[in-house]
Amino acid sequence: MSGAEAVLIVVWCCALTALVVWVNRRKARKKREAEEAYARLRSFAESRGWTYEEGVPSLVDAYQGAEPLPVKASGVMGDNVVSGTYRGFGFRAFEYRYYNSDIDSETTQVIVHSVWALNLGVEVPDLRVYRDGWFDTLLRGRAMELGIPQLDDDFHIVSRDEERARAVVLGGLAEFLTSDPRALEMPLRLHDGQLITSRAQTKLSSETFDEPLEYLVDAVGHLGVLSPARPPQAP
Repeated sequence: MSGAEAVLIVVWCCALTALVVWVNRRKARKKREAEEAYARLRSFAESRGWTYEEGVPSLVDAYQGAEPLPVKASGVMGDNVVSGTYRGFGFRAFEYRYYNSDIDSETTQVIVHSVWALNLGVEVPDLRVYRDGWFDTLLRGRAMELGIPQLDDDFHIVSRDEERARAVVLGGLAEFLTSDPRALEMPLRLHDGQLITSRAQTKLSSETFDEPLEYLVDAVGHLGVLSPARPPQAP
């Protein structure tokens, strides 16, 4: 072995060692940052008298069937779960995360979506309200035609119970959707006695927490006959 080859081997070994050290430190830093973020969220929740749980098994299963959650879920955990009362309404917020692997780069990306669910305490029809977009009919099903041009143009509204859902939309929700700019940013869903919204690729924090809750509580007043006479407490 020549001296040049020996030097190249030493350089290669040093570079490989440095890469391993860098990767390990990066993983440790990300883990530490995540733990610190969780601790801040727990402190934020407890400061408001809410409860915090690191994870609730099968929680996502109860909300499956609408974006950004999977259509079907089995045993999928909800992370960083916060439960409590906001402006008199019981609520639950949680993160749904999944792992997106890139075969070419051999890397894995963690995708995090956040969900907020407000307890209405009344029976509700299935209703999903999205901002209108390309391929919505293919991805989300045929949209209801409400006969309100701005509503039909700006939103893609679907339901498995169109008669009851139509009564809710035309009973007051349409006016809210077409007048509140937040409706173009956050979807709405009626499901299992709850009013739900979400934010894609967003983690729960003190900075991201309140606006979706405010949006839900404001929307409740426009649900017509579904609007509870008084805010129900958390179960």
